[in-house]
Amino acid sequence: MRLTSLLLAAFLSLTVARAEVRLVGSDLLGKDFTTALAAYSKRNDLGIKLALEGSRAGMEQLQSGRADLGLMVFSPGEKPPEAPYVVLPVAYHTLAVVVPATLPLSQITFGQLNTIYGDDAQSGLKRWSDLGVTGEWANRNILPNITGPGGGITYDLFRYTVLAAPSLKPTVGVQTTLSNTLTRIRGDEGGIAVLPLMPATQTRLKTLLVARGAQDVAFGPTPENLHSGDYPVRLPVYLVFRKDAAKQLQTTLRYLLSEEAVPLWEGAQLVPLPIQARNQMIFDLEVL
Repeated sequence: MRLTSLLLAAFLSLTVARAEVRLVGSDLLGKDFTTALAAYSKRNDLGIKLALEGSRAGMEQLQSGRADLGLMVFSPGEKPPEAPYVVLPVAYHTLAVVVPATLPLSQITFGQLNTIYGDDAQSGLKRWSDLGVTGEWANRNILPNITGPGGGITYDLFRYTVLAAPSLKPTVGVQTTLSNTLTRIRGDEGGIAVLPLMPATQTRLKTLLVARGAQDVAFGPTPENLHSGDYPVRLPVYLVFRKDAAKQLQTTLRYLLSEEAVPLWEGAQLVPLPIQARNQMIFDLEVL
């Protein structure tokens, strides 16, 4: 009898471990993210079934019981769901303002970016001297570029978060891919570019600190600054699930918050939470 009970317990444990996890949510994460997560799930027998078709549709599926876990993006001002749901940030969409490494400029404000990029700007910042730069860079033209809508959410995040109105100047170079943007700014002396993230290998470029206003402190897009809200441009991706499903989802949640998953998020041009915050969330999940 005891042997039968032990075998039954082992069978039930295996069944739970291999239970299907229906994961829904934002289509902004992209095809590469979906492919990589599906491959990881298959290798590790996690049973994740992915349907990243949009946050609104995903939330409806969660509420109707047709999904177990969501990776959601809520628009600014949109209120995340309350109990019985648990809502935890897991990574951030953001952008980096990038210039040549030799340019003697370390930071920039929303207002200055609006003047450089925004079609509604009343006066232009045409040369680097207009931003207080001296020396050999002073008389060089500021040549603005941005990765376009085909390169992810950066284009719209910049237009609707940083600019006073979402229209760009006709002189802004809208590049089709991140690679094209990097090529353009490396080739154009005096260039400035808005990218999803600064690739680690770009030693000839640097990321400017960004401040919302002229009197505000400027910050860079580090995991710590994004998570604290100090960097002024971020759009969180949230884990959303019912509290009573936390135990069933432990394996998947721990992976998405783990150091092992960092390349998954970075490959989708997102910044994961700092490791201390992720470790704290993993600990907190144990007691839900």
